[in-house]
Order: sequence, then C-alpha cells, then structure tokens
Amino acid sequence: MNRLLAAKGLLRRNVSGGLALAVAAGLVGTIFGLGATGQAPEVVDGDAWLWSSTEGEVARVNSSSGGVDLRQPVADSQGHRVRVTQDDQFVFLHDLDTGRVTSVDLARMGFSGSLGIGTRDDVVAALSGGVAALVNRTTGLIRAVDPTTLQALGAPLQLPAPLVGGAAFDTSNTLWVGLPSQGTVVGLRITGGSVSVASTVPVAPPGHDLAVSALDSGVLAVDRGGTAIVAVVGDRVHRSTSPIPLTGALVPERTVGTLVAVTVPQAEAVVTVQDVDKNGPVGRLPLPKSDDAAPAVPFAGRVYVPDAQTHTVRVFGADGRPVGSITVPDADGPLELEVREQHLFVNAPDSSSASIVDQHGGVQVVEKHPLPPASPAPSGSAGADPANQSSAPPSTPPATPSGPAPPTAKTLPTPALTPDEPGPEDEPAPAPSAPPATPQPPGAPVPVTALAGDGAVSLTWGRAASGGAPVQQYTVVWTGGSRTVDGDTLSTVVTGLSNGTTYRFRVTARNRYGEGPPALSGPVTPVTGPPPAAPGRPSATADRNVVTVSWPAVADAREYVVTPRRAGVAGADPVQRVTGTTTEFAGLSLGKTYTFTVTAVDSAGRAGPASPASNEVVPRDAPTVVISGTTATATSVTVKLSVNTGGSPTTCHLTLTPSGKSADGCTTTTFTGLSGKTTYTVKVVATNALGSASASAKRTTSQTAWPGRVTCVDKPTNPNPRYCVKNGGIGVFTSPRYVEDGSHHRLKPGARINVVCRATGTKMYAYVYNKNKESNIWLKMNDGYWISWVWATLDNGDKVSAVPKCA
Repeated sequence: MNRLLAAKGLLRRNVSGGLALAVAAGLVGTIFGLGATGQAPEVVDGDAWLWSSTEGEVARVNSSSGGVDLRQPVADSQGHRVRVTQDDQFVFLHDLDTGRVTSVDLARMGFSGSLGIGTRDDVVAALSGGVAALVNRTTGLIRAVDPTTLQALGAPLQLPAPLVGGAAFDTSNTLWVGLPSQGTVVGLRITGGSVSVASTVPVAPPGHDLAVSALDSGVLAVDRGGTAIVAVVGDRVHRSTSPIPLTGALVPERTVGTLVAVTVPQAEAVVTVQDVDKNGPVGRLPLPKSDDAAPAVPFAGRVYVPDAQTHTVRVFGADGRPVGSITVPDADGPLELEVREQHLFVNAPDSSSASIVDQHGGVQVVEKHPLPPASPAPSGSAGADPANQSSAPPSTPPATPSGPAPPTAKTLPTPALTPDEPGPEDEPAPAPSAPPATPQPPGAPVPVTALAGDGAVSLTWGRAASGGAPVQQYTVVWTGGSRTVDGDTLSTVVTGLSNGTTYRFRVTARNRYGEGPPALSGPVTPVTGPPPAAPGRPSATADRNVVTVSWPAVADAREYVVTPRRAGVAGADPVQRVTGTTTEFAGLSLGKTYTFTVTAVDSAGRAGPASPASNEVVPRDAPTVVISGTTATATSVTVKLSVNTGGSPTTCHLTLTPSGKSADGCTTTTFTGLSGKTTYTVKVVATNALGSASASAKRTTSQTAWPGRVTCVDKPTNPNPRYCVKNGGIGVFTSPRYVEDGSHHRLKPGARINVVCRATGTKMYAYVYNKNKESNIWLKMNDGYWISWVWATLDNGDKVSAVPKCA
C-alpha cells in the first residue's frame, strides 16, 4: 500500500511526460493487484478521459504531461457519439446512439456496470464524489444510482417536466436542475440512495425557458425569455442584466470560477459576467456565426469560444479583448470543452487530437491514439535529387531520425486478482490504426451479476462485443481460482467457496486478437440456509418503447434480479436489481422479441431459482431522427443522419432549399451542384407505421474558389537551376496522387490558380525549390485538376486549413 501511495504522489507532481507515463504504467499494475479486495485508493486525480469516435476508444490524458497513459477500445461504440462523465472514482460512458450507459470503476480499473436507458428521452448522468444520479429531463424523473453497478437506489423523485440542467453537481454535491414551468431552480441532495429537494429559488417568471449551469457553490440560471442572469450562491441571489435578449442562450453544464459566459447564437454574441457572486461587470464578446454553436467556456479569467466552422477555439480576456486562438490539429466535427483538474480540455471526438490549456494560457497538443505510419514514397523517387528526375516534382525524402519513440499507451490490463501481490505489468497494446474493420480484442462483458448460494456463487454476464473476431472464450477469475468457458456460455456456478467470505469476480472475453478489458462483479458472500422460492411467472407489457415487467411477491425477498432475454437468450441487455415487484425497461432493442425471468434474493443475500419466463413482448416506437453533422464545400452539402427506426421499417425523405433538390434514404447524403457562399436548409422526415419525426439544419457553402499561385523558384545554387521551368513547369494530375511521367499538363511558376477544395494524397517534398515545403495535402482547382500544395501559395496567407475538404 505504501508503495502505491508513493507512486501516486509522484504522478501528481509536475514531472516530465516520459516520467509521468512510466509511473502511470507501473501504477496501473499495482491497482489491479489490489482489485480483489476493493481497497485501492483513488486513481490519479489529474486525469481526464477523452472520447475518440473514429477509433471507438476512450483515452486517459494526464493534464500535467499532456500524454496518454491508458487507452481502451469500446468495441460496440465505434463511430458513435459518447458522452463522458467522470470524477476521481468513476467514468460513465453514455452512448447516445444506443442509449447504453457503462460505468468504469477507476479504483479497480474495470467495467463494472451497464444500464440501457434508451434514446427516446433526454437523459443525463451526473456524478460527483461517489454519488450518481440519472436525470430524465423529458419526464422530470430523477433517480439515484449506484455508480459502480448503475442500479437504482431508493425511490425516484418526480419534478414537473421538462427539466434543464442536472448534468453536474457543485462542489458541495448539490445537483441543480431548472424547472421552466415554475420559473425556479432546485438544489437536490442524495442521501442514503434517496433524492430530496434541498432548496428552491425563483429565478424567472413561470413559463420562461431557462438555461442552467452548476457553479462552484451554487447555480447560474439564464432567463431565455428575458435578459436576467441569476447566480444563486449559498443563501444569496445575485441578478445581472444582459445587454441583449437571451433567446436560445447556451451555458456549459458546469462553470468553474466566478467568471461566467452565456452564449447567444441568434445575436452572434457571448455575454459575460465577472465576479458573478458579487454582481460584477457585464460584457459582450463576438460569436462566430454557426448553425451548430456550442457554449463558450470560461476558465482562469478568460473565455474560450469554440468555432464549429473552423474547428478552432477563440480566446478572449475577461475585458472582451481577443488574446489568440487554439487550433486542434486535424480536428473535424464538433469540439468539446471541459474544465477539469485546473486545466481546460479541448477534445475533438471525431479526430485523433485534443488540446490542454493550463491556467496561464499555455497549450499542449494531445495525440489520443497513434497515427498510422506514413505511406512510402513512390518507388524510385523518395529522396531523389530533382535534377535527376526527367519530368515530375520530387516527393518525400527519407525520414530523419528524431530520437526515441514516445511511450506507448496501454489498454486496461487484466492481471490475476491476488490481494497481497502487485499484478504483472501489461505489455504495450497498440491502439487500432484504422476505423471499422480494425482487428481488436472483444469488449467488456458487462454487467457481471453475482448471486450467492450455500458455498457457491452463480455468475452471469453480458455478451461482449466481438471486436475484430468472434469471442472464443470467457475467463472468470476470483481470489483463489479461475475457470474458462466457451464463447457461447454466459454463465457459470462457482462452488467450493467459503460461507461468510466476501468474493469479487472478474470476467474477460478473448478472441483471436487477444483478451478484452475486465468486467467486474460487486461483492458477494456465500451463506448457508435455504434459498427463497422462485417467483411466479412474470407479466410483461410493451407501451411503445417501454416494457413494464411485474411479478408476484416472494416471502422474505429483499430484492429481485430481473433478466431480459432477447429471443429467449440472456446477455444482450443489462439486468435490473429492484426492491419492488415491478420495473420498467426503456433501453431494449426496438423490434426484437423479449421475455423476462425474475430471481428473488433474501436478506442474507441468498438467491433462489429463476421464475418461469414471461410472455413475449416486442418494444416498438415512432422513429426519431437527428442531423448529427453537416459539412460543405463550395459546391456541395453533406448531411449525416442518426435515425432510430423504432423497431419498424422506416423511410427518410430529405429536401434542400432553396436548391429544390431532394433525396431518399436514411444514411449520409450529399447534395452536389450547389452555389458558393449560399446558405441552404436541409430537412429530413423519417416515417414508419407508428408516426414520423423531422429535423432540419442550415449550412452555408464556402466561397467558390481560393485564389493562389504556383510557386517554384529556380536559382543558380539549386542542384538543377532550371528545374521549375523544365518541361513546361510543375505537373498537375487527374487525382491527388503523384504518378511519374503521368502529369496531365503543366503550369509555369507564378501561374494563377483557383482552388475549390483539398484532400490528402501522395506526400510531396518541394526541396529547395519552395522552402523545403513538405505535405500530403493536394489542392483541387476549379478546372477539376489537382496540384500538390507544396507547389502552391494561397493568397490568404497560405492557410490551407481554410480550404474545405473535398466531399
């Protein structure tokens, strides 16, 4: 234990990146060694977990070093939108596309709980100091949950719907929600698993829309129906007046410090209040025009404004003066800003990059996963002297050694659970280098349900996502033993255990690419005595997308374990543990056939036999549709859809105005042949037998062309003094790929070009002929031909990132 605490102390100090990674790697093995007893201390609290959609993995980033020391694929969430909620003890991964919430226990470093909450309602998870809640903002239902298992605790609290806020606690573990219908904010406390109202404060006229952000010690409420900005701090209420109407205002879920920022997209402005707990001065900042604006985030006396169009963050002082900008390399899609551990994390979930900002404004760039190795240059051309090439520009020279390779981040390891010995260090496991078809180990088989018997424990677990190949086997490990079952088996009974001794179990899945991360059970204690009886046959009813299960009570039952069985087989959906005789399942797969079984557990923890299976039900619903992203070039708009069919055959129809164009299909759609610098509105309508849903978004096409010139300089000192004009100049091609002697035609140095978009292709090297410029970016000109960027200079200061990517 002392050795672990010493390692933890080292990691908290401002050490170099290499040392931080080395210490973290050793620390992980030690924590896993303590996992069986559950006595490990808190894991490093200077970290943040960041999501990468394209890789389908979550990475742990150290705020001091800027390095990634743990990287874990989440096999069944690749390409999905995932909301990460974290404190120093747990991480919640909320897959917004499937409605599945998974808990990671940081003390034991394993996946410990899973819960399906569906995608129909707006539900957020809040987490702080080992206390957690699920807030259904659509229905107004708030329920405390065990952060380890995600199982419900106590009775839920019903508030008048809809709610706003509720995704973050303040530092006193008060959870704040807004009630627009009442014009109030409510502070909630969770004690002993029960949710109660601790305070209610009027902030706006009843019926006014609200926006809510948790403060360090209180809450910020914004009256979207007026101009009031209200801070509730302790027992005091501070009111400020915005210089502009606050219609549609946005605020971050959590605001750290006394500077607050209110983003008003319609007014293209950010309203700030300094020293909000003292009614400080009110200011106004410019906001980039955007169809999908995100809230500005205050941090350390500055305001950080994400710009979705350029994938940058503009930075302003508290006095409103611009102080710079932050560029996340290769960022694509939205930017997520979160203040944590005295740093601001800027994550680009759709790319491999992120940035960390410290309290002094210093920025570190984070590579969340390794970049794939550079493609080799065309045969015979790498590093060649341009003077010896008859007709083509030079391409990439050999790489120059730049020192030792950086440390490799590790995936969650799985050493044996031996309480008194540290676990072995895990070997480096490379993260996937390409999306969807990347071979990788399976996911975690969560949740693991452990039910006590006489000298025995009955275990069941969820079917692990297969990763890159079918699951071949599951391994169950506990203090004093282990066993392996085949990949189609999702349960086992462990016998020969000591009554009165508490056990924990870890289950991992393996395929031909390796062993996946561990899923952890809760503590379970075998006990002597007769088990409770099996409940009578449950009854299941489906009301659209919600299934209600009820059953007869069993004498002496303390709780019941309800198991969904999709097509008669358990494991595809999380179980529920409840104290009553009825429960609801909202996150089941629509259109699938389900039955349910119920097992009674008595006050001593003994589990009885399962009930007979219930009747069959099929949850269905009207469709939902979200435009999850739009991109544009000078002549096209691409629309990315996220459609939940509701379990019934669904059709989608898209229209684009003012072009008059339309399309059918529930997938990503691109409209072409459009005009530059024009705002288009896309509307999509999804329809099935139970109803329809629609969504719309606006996107402005970029300017028609970016002017520039061909750049190549001949000098007497060059190896070939007439290289640039030899054979007519610089070659242009029919695609962004260099083909020796394959140029379509040539352009002389200084020739004017008009660029419409950019793409990646063959990496090129301009050598001394253009300041040793080197890049794999190619520019598509308005005549349809391509030129390498190394042979061009754009009139906008050569900012190639301003040129849109080709559709």
